[in-house]
Amino acid sequence: MVFGKGLVYLLSMRIFFHFSLFTFYLLTGCKNDLPQTKAVPAFYHWQTHLQITPSERSLLDSLNVKKLYVKFFDIDLDGNDQPVPHALVQIDTHLLNGLDIVPTVFITNRTFKSISKKQIETLAENIFNKINALYRPPSEYQFDCDWTKSTRDNYFYFLDVFNSTLNTQHSTLSATIRLHQLKYPEQTGIPPVDSGMLMFYNMGDLDNWETENSILDLSIAEKYLPPIHHSPFTTHHYPIPLDLALPIFKWGVIFRQGELVSLINDLGEMDLQDTARFAKLATNRYKVQRSTYLAGYYLYEGDLIRLEGINPELLENAGTMVSQRFDKSQNVETSITFYHLDTTTLKSFQYEDFRKVLERFPASRQAR
Repeated sequence: MVFGKGLVYLLSMRIFFHFSLFTFYLLTGCKNDLPQTKAVPAFYHWQTHLQITPSERSLLDSLNVKKLYVKFFDIDLDGNDQPVPHALVQIDTHLLNGLDIVPTVFITNRTFKSISKKQIETLAENIFNKINALYRPPSEYQFDCDWTKSTRDNYFYFLDVFNSTLNTQHSTLSATIRLHQLKYPEQTGIPPVDSGMLMFYNMGDLDNWETENSILDLSIAEKYLPPIHHSPFTTHHYPIPLDLALPIFKWGVIFRQGELVSLINDLGEMDLQDTARFAKLATNRYKVQRSTYLAGYYLYEGDLIRLEGINPELLENAGTMVSQRFDKSQNVETSITFYHLDTTTLKSFQYEDFRKVLERFPASRQAR
């Protein structure tokens, strides 16, 4: 009887050992299985309340994400044509441990159209103080502005002034770069920053009903990128180092009497299944059958809806397209930043989808 109990005990311990080992690999396998690449994964957070959920944090950890670009607020002109902050972020520090938070500020292009140098200096100082009042001094600041030829000098002066305030902090400064700014640097100029974030989305004609997907159209992107094996991600092509932002979001584009009237974030086919209210015209095209509310928006009978978004296959193809322009001879890491971190958005993607994008970039031995 003693031998029998001992045998049962040994067998149970053996089963327990194998189960524990399986559980260990299940819990750690994703992170250990990450490819050795030049791609450093990161995410944007673009909502007014920074509150990371357990499922979002789980994904960040599985991908070994250490950096989160967070929109702190917008800058736009008020009724008196003065630049003021809007939509300030509320930060819940729960589950933020170990993450490098990069404050990102969106500034409208019109802010810099008619502004004096003195106003620019005051604006830079006010933004710096506002950011540091919201969160501890960061290692990097980022500005998002789709500047034009007419606003370039004022915007670049703003960046110079802001950069001068960072000397005591040892922080870096980055700015977003659109595709047209990448292709025509002689006309648009190079922002005076440490690095740029190439926004690889919002490249189609949003206002045109006939557009298929204004968020990401690879045939359009191809026209703005240099030929394959001519990298846009080295200073040989663009004078400052570039990181990459890829989209994972979706929205509905609402047209009324031929004009774009609004965007509804996170809108998908499942939201338009009520045939009494919505009639499907074609793939990703719908017509409002009767006036109704949809996601807080009031739509009128006859309004048209175009659904746009990103699926895993399109995301992977975008990563492949960019990686073909990546200089494989340089041991430089590039941040691949997904826009944006949101539980609803993430439902369309799995860990493996992000992994496939990251592994498109070859291994690196030295960080930038």
